Amino acid sequence: MLAQVLESIAPGIPYTSNGAPESVVFQTEMVGYGSLDMSQYNNTLYRLTNVEAIKKFREERNTLLDQSDKYVTPDYPHRLELDIHNWKDYRRALRDLPRTARPTLDADGNLKDVEWPTPPQ
Repeated sequence: MLAQVLESIAPGIPYTSNGAPESVVFQTEMVGYGSLDMSQYNNTLYRLTNVEAIKKFREERNTLLDQSDKYVTPDYPHRLELDIHNWKDYRRALRDLPRTARPTLDADGNLKDVEWPTPPQ
């Protein structure tokens, strides 16, 4: 898996390693390369090993956005101005969720490890 992660991070860039991610050193004079950024490695490894969970997460998140579209249209009959702001905040939280969520799948293929924002009442 190390080679696949490194190819995703730095396509075509040669490197040396003893097999551990911490030992990777890129063999190039290019700015921005040298030793492996472990945060970038861990994020890339997560993305490569949780493709289906990420896909399912985005589908569910997009469904929630679609279902809440009507509440932010100018002609939706909100009782209070605060109502529309609450819906906008909820939708912003849904759009921001992919930056922080790390979804995985349980043994039955259901999403886990996602804390969904609560829709306004």
